[in-house]
Amino acid sequence: MYASFQVPLFSLAILLRDRPDLASGPVALIRSTPDPDTSTSSTTAKPVILAVNHAAAQSRVTKGLSPTKALARCPHLNLISSNPADECLHQDALRDYLASLGPDFEETATGIFILDLLSIPHAMKFPGEWAEQALRKATPLRLPIDIALARTPDLSILAGQSPALRHTLRFNLDPIFCMARHPTFAIRHIDSQPIHSLNQISTEIALESELLSLWGIETLGQFANLPRQGLAERLGPEARIAHDVLHGKHHRLLRLHRPPERFTLSQELEYPLEKMEPLLFALHRGLRTLCSRLQSSQRAASSIRITLTFDDGDLYAHKIELPEPTCDSSLLLRVIQTHLSTIHAPAPATGWSLHLTSTSHEGKQCHLFQRSLKDSRRFLDTIGRINALLGPGRLGTPFLLDTHRPDSFQMKGALCSEKLAVKREQNECNLSPHYGRIQNSTSLPLSRFRPTLPIHVASDPEGRFPRPLALLDGPYCGPVTTSNGPFPISGHWWDPEERWQQVEWDIQLTSNALLRLAYHPPDNWVLEGIYQ
Repeated sequence: MYASFQVPLFSLAILLRDRPDLASGPVALIRSTPDPDTSTSSTTAKPVILAVNHAAAQSRVTKGLSPTKALARCPHLNLISSNPADECLHQDALRDYLASLGPDFEETATGIFILDLLSIPHAMKFPGEWAEQALRKATPLRLPIDIALARTPDLSILAGQSPALRHTLRFNLDPIFCMARHPTFAIRHIDSQPIHSLNQISTEIALESELLSLWGIETLGQFANLPRQGLAERLGPEARIAHDVLHGKHHRLLRLHRPPERFTLSQELEYPLEKMEPLLFALHRGLRTLCSRLQSSQRAASSIRITLTFDDGDLYAHKIELPEPTCDSSLLLRVIQTHLSTIHAPAPATGWSLHLTSTSHEGKQCHLFQRSLKDSRRFLDTIGRINALLGPGRLGTPFLLDTHRPDSFQMKGALCSEKLAVKREQNECNLSPHYGRIQNSTSLPLSRFRPTLPIHVASDPEGRFPRPLALLDGPYCGPVTTSNGPFPISGHWWDPEERWQQVEWDIQLTSNALLRLAYHPPDNWVLEGIYQ
């Protein structure tokens, strides 16, 4: 047995909850959506009607109309805008309400839930009494709610649309309870509903209402009387599933809602700790507790976030990414110990907090001609020690940027994921043939200066680009005996902030040093590298 909980016109109901003066008159909910007739990025907003109450529907105001047409049909129509923030808050409140009734429920859509009554014996024995108690428990929400019971999840939603089968809660000044006239589900109670209501209960059903209307089939009762085999032959398996839903033969599994579990632990110390050893002892106890919770949930930690509070009121927080998910408390402690050895505490520690980001155990297939890390734990420990020596932000893996600008790359973290490595391989494969030919045609390797060295150059201004004659300062000085160039390159000319232009020269000095110069207009010269 299942019970469906539906808030009629959810987005409109939460706005009218605190405005009873508008509820008695015609009201329409509007929201601004991009205009599909325009394709530019700066599209103007086109308001449309999202929902209307019963008074507005009697004035032929329907969903999808523009506000101008709606006001033409109903001059006294009140237009109110949707509020997504309030919708999220009320959806969370409904979720908490369902969790107080039973543990196994599905969040089908906004304002629609399905509760499995198998774990609630009182609801199985006395469904009417239980439904009345559930409605009374929902009065603090101040929202209209319909409850309907049926033997399958999809039938419970259809039953909630029938006045004879649903238990309702409405509000005037005080809550008004109305119990169902027929507590037992029967298909005759929903036979007058339109055929398109089947498309709203499941993504597996997409019936062609226009085709069925040509056959004279416009209600659920008419559709249920058709032969199942004939429907499957003419309309496919979707029609067969819809037929089984109406006759209670299609029993799908609920997508049960489970709140995300947080693996967080914190402690305020009785006495400030000045040394690392007692702090590590306390952190190890916390890690063992969190790792045991991870193992019971069949999860693993992908990152650690540690927060320390100090006696002078200072706060330190840092997130450590792990090379692969693990739930080994000893390994996590060693990672934290390596990181804490790199920081200088301004005062004794008075408290700590640990947060583990949970993920599923990673199972991956290694490549045939590629080697994975032999010991990722030792690799992480080594990375931490190198970071302690070099300082933060000085260790990583270079990745080429999608540009033709020479020596353009970006440093990623040393613990880069496989996706970044695959992207780097794709970028190397997608380089232009012209770029590969330039790189392969150079017989001498170029040792680049990072960053490039600004220098002063004596040049010949004649011609389109100045020609270098002598280097006046820098690590290599002297007249230029041979020059090869110019090689002008540029890019991002359409972007005023990122556009770049330079002219490269390969030169040889009297000392036989082979250098690469770059000229940046209007008068800047840099030394890019030396050929070995």
